[in-house]
Amino acid sequence: MKVYNTLTRKNEEINQTKFNIYACGPTVYNYIHLGNARALINADLLVNVLEFQQYEVNYIQNYTDIDDKIINKALAENKTEAEISAFYIDAFEKDVTALNIRKPNKMLAISNYIDDIIAFIADLMARGAAYESNGNVYFAIDQFLLEYGKLGNKTIAELNPGERVEADSNKRNVNDFTLWKKTIVGILFDSPWGQGRPGWHTECALLIDKFFSHQTIDFHLGGIDLVFPHHENERIQYLAKNNCEITKIWLHNGHLNLEEQKMSKSLGNTILVRDFIAKYDPATLRYLFYSTNFSQPLNVTQTVIAFAQKETAKIFNILKTINLFLATNDLKCDLSIKGEFVGKALEQLNNNLNTPNVLSIINDMIKIINQQLRNNKIDLTIVGDFYNIIFNLLNFSFTLPVITPEIKGLIQEWQHAKAVQDFVKADKIRTQLVEKNIL
Repeated sequence: MKVYNTLTRKNEEINQTKFNIYACGPTVYNYIHLGNARALINADLLVNVLEFQQYEVNYIQNYTDIDDKIINKALAENKTEAEISAFYIDAFEKDVTALNIRKPNKMLAISNYIDDIIAFIADLMARGAAYESNGNVYFAIDQFLLEYGKLGNKTIAELNPGERVEADSNKRNVNDFTLWKKTIVGILFDSPWGQGRPGWHTECALLIDKFFSHQTIDFHLGGIDLVFPHHENERIQYLAKNNCEITKIWLHNGHLNLEEQKMSKSLGNTILVRDFIAKYDPATLRYLFYSTNFSQPLNVTQTVIAFAQKETAKIFNILKTINLFLATNDLKCDLSIKGEFVGKALEQLNNNLNTPNVLSIINDMIKIINQQLRNNKIDLTIVGDFYNIIFNLLNFSFTLPVITPEIKGLIQEWQHAKAVQDFVKADKIRTQLVEKNIL
């Protein structure tokens, strides 16, 4: 597989049969929006592609359930942080289920690993990579001047301390970031430096260190907006503690724009996943994301959504037609048999997850299958490839109608009525089949 690596800024090949993958999960203080969904579906796609090729995948994601945003939400709603986190974890799980996103091997809530975080920070301090100041602990950037900024392709001098970096008189350097925060607000944890809570950037670094045995993982995923400071700070902590990179490949999906404007909570123009799929459907959202390579920005417009709706309806209709043909002719396809179209799709997906080209392959297959159906025949290998690409590689969640014996009898009646030119009866039966979503 060849993919674009944010750190090296080039496509890199990764050849192996076992993969360790980590993706940043949600901060659980609100419902997830389309920007979150793009990262989640991109991770889901990567795992699907690898596992389809019989590779072993160990995929971990986290819940950030300790954060100022959660505390602020709890205060505003007169609830505890645990109540807020539990509510939005449940909402997240319902949303990803609706999107047909498979669960990772582990979903880890950071609140369960506070002692591990404290030990991780203490280790960094012992190595001279962190220091305590007035009950706070900071990472010492000046110990890694040649490394810090590489992920975001910036030097220390180019970093703007006014952007996403805390102003804090306790720091030695304005770019030093917090590993442990002294505070009296919200849930507090005891530490050698006093009461407080961990910094966001240390949470993911600790989980990767703990659950992947201090080794460099294969893929670290997330949105491009996380490159700085979050992923930059994850990387430098891991490098300081383990003297190796945190991951071989940094895989970042591009920004999501809404009608040419960047989609963000600060601008108030986000679309919640639950609102989108209630108005449209999960397949439309997947097609929308797959229509542009994951690494590129995607501009969401009504025109683009309408096109995705039309294309997913076309896919669903051909699936129903195939389903009907197989049932009425007592045919089955063996999905373990892979034909040329699965090979073509994998060639594209193994080349930087090139989903737009796979959608083109799907269109080519639809034309071939339609032509075969018009001739009252079908190539079961092509059908198997179509099912594998739609359901097992791209993970669309179309639900096909079940052709029961009763339905099968109705279909035979319909076909007979057409054959003897009893069009009144044929039209009546056809209406019933449409109502049952068979046609």
